[in-house]
Amino acid sequence: MATCECNIVALLNINYSGISSANINGGTTVEVAEDGLVLLGATINNLSITAYPFSPGGDWYMGATCPSSAEAQLQWVQKYDCINNVTHFIPKSGGKASVTGGALDGIDLQCDPNVVTSSFSANASSGPATHYIENERRDGYNLVYTGGPIAIQSARPRYYSISLGIGGTIRGYLQSFSLSVSPPSPATVNYSFVFTT
Repeated sequence: MATCECNIVALLNINYSGISSANINGGTTVEVAEDGLVLLGATINNLSITAYPFSPGGDWYMGATCPSSAEAQLQWVQKYDCINNVTHFIPKSGGKASVTGGALDGIDLQCDPNVVTSSFSANASSGPATHYIENERRDGYNLVYTGGPIAIQSARPRYYSISLGIGGTIRGYLQSFSLSVSPPSPATVNYSFVFTT
């Protein structure tokens, strides 16, 4: 039978600061062969982290004056070694990245082939006089983020050791990253890691 432990978030001891939420989910590959034999594969989990990218007393807007964002996708080939019950994560280069809106502190799209498209956001849920935003989106790859809580370089996929307090330490492989800010709301950063148990 599954066990459940309840505690308060303030006692969650993760080795990075500024985290506002963390979630883990995943599962094991289970297949049934034609002869009824049950085959178990890799157990793959996903850790999602949302955090504030600025230090206490720092710029909530990361230098932005208009709604702005940055995102990157990192690609991994997953190969399961069923003899040793190990999943290998092999990095693939060339994961796409983009920056929308104005410049953001700590963000650099290092390979920018000058692919620019328009971005548009309108929402009248607060009434018909609500502002709408038009922005430029720059697509490329090799997004570098030097801010906190976890700096990344999307052209060089790597693993991160993340301590989850009583949950132990995981070896997480970054799959996606995004940072968004829409003044007067503070900036937030999101990470998605894949890992095995």
